[in-house]
Amino acid sequence: MYVQDNPEYIAKKKIACDESFKRLQELPPLIKTRQAENVKSLLTLQLGSLRSNMEYITANGSPGYGDYDQSGPKWVKANKFFQKIVDVKVAAESKTFDVAADEYPRAMAALDEWKAAVKY
Repeated sequence: MYVQDNPEYIAKKKIACDESFKRLQELPPLIKTRQAENVKSLLTLQLGSLRSNMEYITANGSPGYGDYDQSGPKWVKANKFFQKIVDVKVAAESKTFDVAADEYPRAMAALDEWKAAVKY
């Protein structure tokens, strides 16, 4: 039977997030060496699963069970990170690597804010 705040479900989502966070650490060298396709590939592969896992953790449960009020402080921080990491991807795709390099630390700072908000 599904139990919304079962620590086992949250732990699985955190393990998956941790793997995605490790992959995000690979971005700076790719940006520095102007590898637009590799930046795009890494972010495309990671963002889908990372987003859904972060949303589960933010809401403390799946859709229909958790708190999916997007105006809440945890959600504001999650959405800020999602936007910043997409800004990195868009900048790399448009080959404005200086912008991508500037946006990356902002995205990581937003991620740290989210982690603090959800007590990661």
